[in-house]
Amino acid sequence: MKIFKSTFLFFISFNFVQAQFTDVTKEAGIDNIYDVYQGLFGGGVVAFDYNNDGFEDLYITAGQSQDVLYKNNGDGTFTDVIKESGLFKDRVIVTTGVSSADVNKDGYIDLLITTIASEDNKTKKKKTLSPNLLFLNNGDGTFTDVGSKFGLTKNNFSTSSSFGDINADGYPDLFIGNYFKNFYFEDSPFGTHNIALLNHYSINEEYETGDDELYLNVDGKYFEDVSDLLIDAGKGYGFGGVFTDFDNDNDLDLFIINDFGETSESNRLMVNQYPELRFENKSRELKINFGLKSMGVGVGDYNNDSFLDYHVTNIFAGPFIVNRGDGLPFVNLMNNVGTGVNKIKSFKDYESVIIGWGSLFLDYDNDTDLDLFNSNGPINPMVNPIPNILFENKGRVFEINEKSGVMDYGIARGSVHFDYDNDGDQDIFIVNQRPVNDVTYYGGVVGSKLYRNDSSNDNNWVKIKLKGNQSTTRGLGARIRIVCNDLNMIREVDGGSSHASQNSSIIHFGLGENKIIDSLIVTWPGGKKQNITQIRPNQVIEIEELYAKEPSFIDSIMNYFNWN
Repeated sequence: MKIFKSTFLFFISFNFVQAQFTDVTKEAGIDNIYDVYQGLFGGGVVAFDYNNDGFEDLYITAGQSQDVLYKNNGDGTFTDVIKESGLFKDRVIVTTGVSSADVNKDGYIDLLITTIASEDNKTKKKKTLSPNLLFLNNGDGTFTDVGSKFGLTKNNFSTSSSFGDINADGYPDLFIGNYFKNFYFEDSPFGTHNIALLNHYSINEEYETGDDELYLNVDGKYFEDVSDLLIDAGKGYGFGGVFTDFDNDNDLDLFIINDFGETSESNRLMVNQYPELRFENKSRELKINFGLKSMGVGVGDYNNDSFLDYHVTNIFAGPFIVNRGDGLPFVNLMNNVGTGVNKIKSFKDYESVIIGWGSLFLDYDNDTDLDLFNSNGPINPMVNPIPNILFENKGRVFEINEKSGVMDYGIARGSVHFDYDNDGDQDIFIVNQRPVNDVTYYGGVVGSKLYRNDSSNDNNWVKIKLKGNQSTTRGLGARIRIVCNDLNMIREVDGGSSHASQNSSIIHFGLGENKIIDSLIVTWPGGKKQNITQIRPNQVIEIEELYAKEPSFIDSIMNYFNWN
């Protein structure tokens, strides 16, 4: 214990000298800020290639204002094309989070946008709650609203969503996290007037927890409500969930994160019982039922032991949840690995309590181990600004990189990693909120940020883009394994994580000095595997799923004798 304590104190002694990320927001043509309705909520961002041109675009929720669809022009700049996309809002809809999937498997990526309120089309008066929005991609640069047609008609106070194929039928299913069961706005102009109603002192006394939703995708034609499968998860102040195969059994489980878990429902791990359509709540047995103010979750194998680990953001340090596999309980090693930072030096040397939202595992320096980025932001209206943090993995322990270049003082919420300029390293986008109160004293308003990765090293890398056939189009939830000599690394295709956001579905591996990938194994949801060998680095590899071979007469005879 003494070793861990002294190590932790050393690791927060900021000793870096060169920034690894450059703020390129302005030169990239991005001018964005989340127009907050309630200071706790929004916004989110998804990195996805909506027009299949090989460059990943950004969809950003905007709260009361117009959401933004930034088309990646392929030259380092973005253009907002929301007006011509069919995604333009003709009335006030307060949007919060966003995720994406090819819902109908037509080869184009669709959008699910969560909401908390909207105006009525006819009366132009605000409603207490609003249905979530599902837009199908038409393949010509436009989208069509099909939420009602697909059965998404519930009025809920929704924060975030995640896609994953829970029954391995090839169609992405949907989880939606809901915060309140109901919420009543004051009878006054639609705006930020209610901000005082929502704070961490009053929520538990005044508002009932929400009912999370789970939908089964039926042949890409509609969603069947199977939320009853989550009854054992209880009801919490839901900030979201992530589909993830924590136990390496080739089906997608569901890790649900809840705010105010210390006084209400704590975090929940629902274990998929595939091929039976059923989940079991194993949170207590696996010791993952942390009761805290959970706001976001990151997924990654930080120690390359082939089991996925999880980081949950919180007010103060969030748990760094290490997966020991083989049915063993998880263990929280935040203080041991150096991420247990409760306070940090902030603007003009003020000391601020960490309030974390987005959490990203990424190998930003391509050195073969996953680093950790957290987007931090105060409850809005702001007290003290809180910088974002990049934790660098230094051999299974982390150091804060104070000179990373990403420690701005925006009111951050969602964040994602993606390679917007296709140069082989991971860039970061952060959604920042508009302050409710004047923040001139703290340096003024800070908009959303695009940070270009300018890490200077000669490390190798590889990116993998999946093309599913029997599986989901982008292989959401698929597992990719890289083997280089004694090095063994895994990644999982993200269906929605961080805070109300979704990272790139193009998997990235830093390879360090390795010059050959001995083996690349894709495990599709359901367990089917593909293996490619002897791959050179520094390229994008597109892997198309092979159709399952129909057994021949000889195969059937051999199987008969093997089983009898």
